[in-house]
Amino acid sequence: MKRMWMLALSLALVLCGCAPTAREPDQLALVRVLGVAGSGPVELTAVCGLDEGEDTPIGGICEGVDFAAALEQAPWCAKQELTLTSVSYLVVGADVDLHEVLVQVLGDEELGSTATVWVTLDPVGEVLEGCSDPEGDLTLLTNQGIKAPTVAAALATLTTQGQVELPCVGQSGGRLAQTGWCKWEE
Repeated sequence: MKRMWMLALSLALVLCGCAPTAREPDQLALVRVLGVAGSGPVELTAVCGLDEGEDTPIGGICEGVDFAAALEQAPWCAKQELTLTSVSYLVVGADVDLHEVLVQVLGDEELGSTATVWVTLDPVGEVLEGCSDPEGDLTLLTNQGIKAPTVAAALATLTTQGQVELPCVGQSGGRLAQTGWCKWEE
């Protein structure tokens, strides 16, 4: 009898339109590179990978009083809704509170700990927007043997040793290139 009531209730919810609607994956753009500038206010630059037939990646810029507030705005900062579940690269500016950003990234349900961390001494938004394919450039640098730490490894090193060494990138001819290594101290 109990099963009949559960079945009837489920059927009633489905028939009255209260069932959750599935969302097509092609309605979302997957952010591959997330740039972070400032420590308050914080500006995020979200860059997606290139689609076939596209010359420039989908992207957007949002701002918040802190990292968490800016992150809340990120899905709606572009012409298409963005999702942060596929971020592979985190590019931070020299003016961020790195420890706070790494803690927030690790605590976020979407972002996770496997994105690699890079730093730029130039304005983050300008560097990422000036490149034709930031994701492709960072992938190429990784394939060339540049070992950027993951978010988890960078936070662990920063917490235990008080400093972490990050690969530094800059824009050169519309592409990202390594400009050296930056020692970030707590």
